[in-house]
Amino acid sequence: MSEVTGVLSRVRRSISTTALAVIIVVVVVVAVIGGYYAYISTKKPSVKYITIGVVYDSSGEFASSSMPEYEGLELWASWVNSHGGIYVKQYGRNLTVKVIALNAASNPSTAESDYETLVNTYHVDVLVADFGSVMTAPAVSFTNASHVLLWDVTGSSFKFFTNNNYIILTSLPVSPYFVLYVPGFLHMLGIHNVAVVYDDNDFNAYQAYFLAPGLSSYGIKVVYNTSVATSTSQYTSLVAAIESLHPQAVLELGYPTNDEAFLSQVEASHACFPLVLTNFPGQLLPIFVSSEPTAVNGTFTLAYPPIVEYTPQVASKLGLQWFGPTLPQFESMWVNFTHTSPNFLAIAGFNAGLIIQLAIQDAGTLNQAALKQAVLSDVSGKVMTIDGIFNVTSNGMQVGENPIPAQVFVWPNGTTTVNLLYPSEYANATAIYPEPCP
Repeated sequence: MSEVTGVLSRVRRSISTTALAVIIVVVVVVAVIGGYYAYISTKKPSVKYITIGVVYDSSGEFASSSMPEYEGLELWASWVNSHGGIYVKQYGRNLTVKVIALNAASNPSTAESDYETLVNTYHVDVLVADFGSVMTAPAVSFTNASHVLLWDVTGSSFKFFTNNNYIILTSLPVSPYFVLYVPGFLHMLGIHNVAVVYDDNDFNAYQAYFLAPGLSSYGIKVVYNTSVATSTSQYTSLVAAIESLHPQAVLELGYPTNDEAFLSQVEASHACFPLVLTNFPGQLLPIFVSSEPTAVNGTFTLAYPPIVEYTPQVASKLGLQWFGPTLPQFESMWVNFTHTSPNFLAIAGFNAGLIIQLAIQDAGTLNQAALKQAVLSDVSGKVMTIDGIFNVTSNGMQVGENPIPAQVFVWPNGTTTVNLLYPSEYANATAIYPEPCP
């Protein structure tokens, strides 16, 4: 019996040892598997690129302005990717940029749907507005309510920045600053009365609204002041009404199609005003020289790059950091990219990309609030690009990059000269006033 008892005891010990070993192995395997799935569940998904959503117009009344702006953004994406992308600290590496673009065809209702699609369906990291205030407006209330930062390229309506913490105007000053130099320039010429015609959209209406106190401060009287629909193409009766008042200057504040129609009809009616100033020849000079060469000759405008050239040397004198390519470098890239000459809106689109790039690099994340804080803390007031001094207020209003009053001359051989006139630190010529009659 003792031998049997000893054998049974050894068997029980062997079984117990084996069972224990099996249990330990199972526990270890379960722990490893559990840890793996816990790791997978907490690991951040792999991010391949930064998505940039943008709305543009390939047709309709805003196409001539929207397309170069959109292509400028695309050129920036190509440029930044050719340099390895943007370093994002959150991911510990450089990420390339992918642009997702939706065509609104100059329809604000379509644009509204497109903005929402880019955010809610494509979940873009960065949302960039279409050209101008009319096509930017549909995004403003949506992004503010959704806490999505809107990178506004050229929508400069003052009201966009009221009670709105989610907007940055990258490449054009807000309405009051767009016309900042105009009253002083007119005063310098000894002008005492003006006529003003403006479109009733957000951009132009606020231009006119903030122009009024500036003119008043110099004692300049507004003898004619009227608004027209943005779709207006017939100005003949307005031109006749203005001519009967004999103003010393006429300011027509519209979009490119308005400026073209107005200048053409002033010429066709043989009206002779001492000074005519319009918005867009200084932004889209090649288009105006091509379509209205004699009508634009001798008239005045508000000039931006590439007519005005900002350089690293100017930045250094002002104690600012230069960022991005120089104007000649940009022009070379643009010609290779599009086989055309760049205008201001091409620069504006590219510049929007530069500011976005700086914000992401500085914030080290794609968090919307962090991107805006990076702009306010480390970019605004500290940087110059080919578009000038980037400087925004706490609510995202651009108060830098102000245009320069200038005069356009188109010579018989088709070449052009644009003289910068005011203020003195930018002037390279004096005004021919009164301007030549058409």
